[in-house]
Amino acid sequence: MVSLNARVGAITLVVGSWATAALVLAPELVPLRFAALMVSTMGASAFADEMGIRKPLNRAGLIAFAFAALAKTLMLLNVGNSEVAGSSLLYAFTLLLALLLWSMAFLHRDGKLKAAGAVGASVTIISISVLIAGHIFVGMGALWGIGSLYGTITSETTDAPKIIMIIEVVYAVWSLFAGMALWTGQIKVSP
Repeated sequence: MVSLNARVGAITLVVGSWATAALVLAPELVPLRFAALMVSTMGASAFADEMGIRKPLNRAGLIAFAFAALAKTLMLLNVGNSEVAGSSLLYAFTLLLALLLWSMAFLHRDGKLKAAGAVGASVTIISISVLIAGHIFVGMGALWGIGSLYGTITSETTDAPKIIMIIEVVYAVWSLFAGMALWTGQIKVSP
């Protein structure tokens, strides 16, 4: 029998992540974006609980997600453009790290969850590698005096960088599979 926590977690994980991905297109709707973040955080908490919060990968994934939620909060508060750029990078990295850790936890399960874990781990490893490579490239450009690569820091835009949109779509798709697994009872605390 599927627990109420799993059902609520499935709904909040999917609704929160898809709302987060959709609302990136409406940067002026900050209260709704905060609500989506809170719903998504509730879903992540229930997911980690159902996966087994005492397992190191699940706990580490939840901690990484907490850092992502903090970075997203800083982005939404729009403290200042240089802080938003740093918060965006922290958000992207920690959200992908959470997905990687939870996907690795799926690899310890059987059947479809193991396959979903392999796909999720592959996608997040590639995404994290692209983030790191891009960061190194920008750093090398700055070292050589190419200041225009830091346009995010000096521009007055409130739009999210395209990479954030892509990462939030990856999170939404991942959460759809995780939510279905929660809803159908495929995720239970392993011994």
